[in-house]
Amino acid sequence: DIMDASGVALVLIGPGSIDQGKAFAEQTKFKGEVYADPSHSSYEALRFVSGVLTTFTPKAGLKIIELYMEGYRQDWKLSFEQDTVARGGWQQGGILVAGPGKSNILYIHKDKEAGDDPDIKDILKACCGDVNSV
Repeated sequence: DIMDASGVALVLIGPGSIDQGKAFAEQTKFKGEVYADPSHSSYEALRFVSGVLTTFTPKAGLKIIELYMEGYRQDWKLSFEQDTVARGGWQQGGILVAGPGKSNILYIHKDKEAGDDPDIKDILKACCGDVNSV
């Protein structure tokens, strides 16, 4: 709601196929734009980490338990389809706040491991300014 009120669009880029992106949007009821990057070119350009050792960590295990207790259910079949398991299942992401313009990066967080989530207040401050006035 804060992002909408500030005129900010939330866009997701996933390392899987177009069909996986569509399935993700349907399962999560995400209303923003979803793009597929099966070649991982955006992840490589941003130097996001990837690998088994960044995926299966104690922190990631705790995050899975925490989310499960909150009612979230990971679609493991979707996450580990044959074409994804080779690279995408191990790809870590991040958050980038950009704009206006083409070369204005206001905030970037690169996940060091699965479950390495940034503070939502930092993201909202970068994209929406003073969130207390919204």
